[in-house]
Amino acid sequence: MKLSERQKQIVDESIRLIANSGIQSLTIKNISQAIGVSEPAIYRHFKSKFDIVMAVLSSFEAISEFVFTDVEKEELSSIGKIRKFLFDRYERFVQNPEMAKVMFSEAVFEDDPKYSEKMLSIMHQHGMKMRTIIVEGQNKNEIRKDIDAKELFRIIFGSMRLLVTQWCLSNFNFDLIQEGSQLWESVKQLIRVE
Repeated sequence: MKLSERQKQIVDESIRLIANSGIQSLTIKNISQAIGVSEPAIYRHFKSKFDIVMAVLSSFEAISEFVFTDVEKEELSSIGKIRKFLFDRYERFVQNPEMAKVMFSEAVFEDDPKYSEKMLSIMHQHGMKMRTIIVEGQNKNEIRKDIDAKELFRIIFGSMRLLVTQWCLSNFNFDLIQEGSQLWESVKQLIRVE
């Protein structure tokens, strides 16, 4: 979905509202006040709050698609591709902490089955793409084969998600890139072929 500049502004402000005050604060009135336009002006860009939330989720999906496309263009080992994806996430989150708070708080979206379905779909798409990279690494003898690719995916991304969640809950009180680097070195030791 291609967004206009105003739609991007609405999506960005919606992410900030959700991150700082929860999804219950995401109202057309609050969005319009935050960006300084009338409520009818918001409706010229989105039909409903539902469409705004779906645009927020789609924006997360688009970012990941961009990163996966970028990763595939480079001549990297499978481990290098995984690292590039992880550190792209860490760097984006440092630049936009609100994105991290919303992207990794699925509970925000679980009350509406359509939001949950969209979030689950995004997670499955990422999982399939990353498992493809892991299997490629296993076939090239870069990544251990004695653990299923799905389980390796969960180990790699589950640990990253936990670290980001801790960072968010600590009010961003530690260096995410540094901690992410230390975590990556440990994960790499676990997954690579010696």
